[in-house]
Formats: sequence, structure tokens, C-alpha cells
Amino acid sequence: MVQAPTIKCDKTQGCANETGNAGFILPLTLWMIAIIGLLATTINAWVATAVANADALARRTELELAQSNIRNELIYMLGTRPISYRGLEIGPQATVDKANDYATIMAGPSDSGRYLRFDGRPYSAESDPDTVVMVQDGTGLLNLNIITSPHLRRALTTFDIPEPQINRLIDTLLDYLDDDNLTRLAGAEKTEYTRLGMASPTNGLLVTPFEAQRILGWDQLGALWEADLGTPLLTTCQGAGFNPNTAPPVALIASVRGLTQDKADKALAARGARPFRNVREFGAAADILITDEPFFYSFIPGRCVIVDMIDKRSGQHARFSLTLDPVSQTRPWRVDYAIKIPAQYRSALDRLDPEAIFPTPESMDLSPGPDDGKAKLQ
Repeated sequence: MVQAPTIKCDKTQGCANETGNAGFILPLTLWMIAIIGLLATTINAWVATAVANADALARRTELELAQSNIRNELIYMLGTRPISYRGLEIGPQATVDKANDYATIMAGPSDSGRYLRFDGRPYSAESDPDTVVMVQDGTGLLNLNIITSPHLRRALTTFDIPEPQINRLIDTLLDYLDDDNLTRLAGAEKTEYTRLGMASPTNGLLVTPFEAQRILGWDQLGALWEADLGTPLLTTCQGAGFNPNTAPPVALIASVRGLTQDKADKALAARGARPFRNVREFGAAADILITDEPFFYSFIPGRCVIVDMIDKRSGQHARFSLTLDPVSQTRPWRVDYAIKIPAQYRSALDRLDPEAIFPTPESMDLSPGPDDGKAKLQ
């Protein structure tokens, strides 16, 4: 039989068993409790973090899915609905003006009951009310791949850039795009970029407007890039022509010779009531004589659009360039580029009309709204 150890106690050392483990059990127990508590706290914090991450990932996935659905809805509408000088006709009944002049006929259907404007105005998506959709016609923007020196000069002047710097910016852009190594008077080619430790020019078309920040001097245009991040101003769409019906004020002033800020404001007010069908109507509204090449102007949106989507809850702002190519048998549409815009550039929400709706394909044939202009669901 094993004899249990005897416990001895005195006044100075307390109690101890005969094996010499004085006061060992109680401190060990306390240490184990403390360690278990720390482990429980750590596990609880880890679980809470994991749940928060999972929740954020779920919201991000839902947002990306909603944006993908809206993109597909837009592609479907662009491929199945007529486009006119007003924008994308989405009403149930499209009529054509009975006119003999070529410009009016080419302006497309005059009234389908409802339409979406492609001037960058915000719409609430019917399929996801927390998502705001803005569609901007690419031919209403400043196309850096094909812009001429006079147009670019007028655009840069609106940002109070000094004349010598404007000359430098024009030449460096043209040197970056051309396929030779000849340097313009104020330009720059591979040698200067190498000397400054910068990437060499691609000597080809820009893929995105933001690629222009790699051009010597263009990364210093803070006001220009701030304006473009808020609402599209620059584009690299593969297309030509200029659409006064969809152009923001800076693009109007830059692209129309003789157009001042006051005259641009008049034109914007007039097209807000009724978009222009031809050069004659545009010139009358702006109170100027249009002397530019008439074929430069196109009052119908082109096949390339810039689409912005903003999530009201998180502020996440996505932008992509969408081009339709109906004659292609393998790629009838393509996304030229897609970027994320910082969340602070969401000023478009301040001018959001709660009744302006970006419809689903199923609701396009509903009756028009009371004003016969906005895409309102009844």
C-alpha cells in the first residue's frame, strides 16, 4: 500500500508536504487560468476579425456582382435599342421626324417615350438601388490620342497653365505618341526620358488617359487629373468626331473655336431642355457661327462609352471604358480598361435625381414618365 504524504505546517513557512512542493498547486492553477483566458481572448479577437473580413468580402462580392450585372444590362441595351441625338432610346415606341434634310434624318429617332442621356449624369440602378450609374459618350470628351494642338491648347488654358508650359506639354504628348525618334522643339524622346530615369515613350497610342501621367510634365497637372477623376474629361476611345450633346464644359470650350464660358453656359442650358440635332441648332443656342469642318461634329453618341459606378454605402467607385464592335464575330464588345477611382470622388451623388432610373432590360418598354424625358419607372 502506498502511504499518502503527510502535511506539515508551521507559522513561518505555511504548509508543505513531505515532497517539498510548498505552495505549488495554487500558483500553477492561477497561471493556467490566466493562460486559458489569454487564449480565449486571442481566439475571440481572431474570430471577430475573420467574421469582419468575411462580411467585407461578401459585400465586395455582392457589389462586384451587381456592377457586372449592370454592365451586362448596358451592353444588352446598347446592342438592341436605337441611339439618337438624345441618347439611348429605351421607350416602347420609336418615331422618326418626317424631314427632307440629311442632318435631321441622321439624328435618328426623335422620340421613343423614354431615353438615357450619355452626358455623365447619374442614374440609380433599378436592379441595385444602392448603385449609381453614369454613362459618358466618348466622343464628348478630349481624346488624347487624336486631339489637335489648338484644341489641347484651349483645354489646358482653362486650367490656368502658363503658355510656355502648354507648349512643352503639347510637344511631349506628340513625341510620346509618334513612332519616330525626332524630338520636337519643346518635346522629349527616349534619350531625355532615360536621362531622367523615366520609362521610355511607347511611341504608340495611349491605352488609358492615365497613361499620360508617364509623359514628361503631364504628371504635374494636378488640377486636370482631379477634374478627370471626379467626372470623365479625357478619353482614349478608338473613334473620331465630337459630340456637343454630351461634352462637359471644358471639352466644349476646347473643341469649339470661339466658344467662351458664357456661350458654353448658354449651350448647356439649351441642350438641357432639348439636345441638338445638328450644327445649326448648336450654333444658334451658343450664339456663334460654326466655321469648323462640319464632319467633325457628330450629334449621336459613338460606339465607345465611359461608365462610372458608385456604391452609395461604401463609396467604392469603379470606371471602365466600353466599346461596341457589332461587326466583329468574336468580340462584339470589349472593355478597353477598368480602374478604381478613390472614394472621395463621388460628387456626382450630390446631383442625383432620385427619380432618374437606369432601367433593367425587362422594364425598358414601360410607359414614359410625365415629362417624357427621363427614364422614370411608373
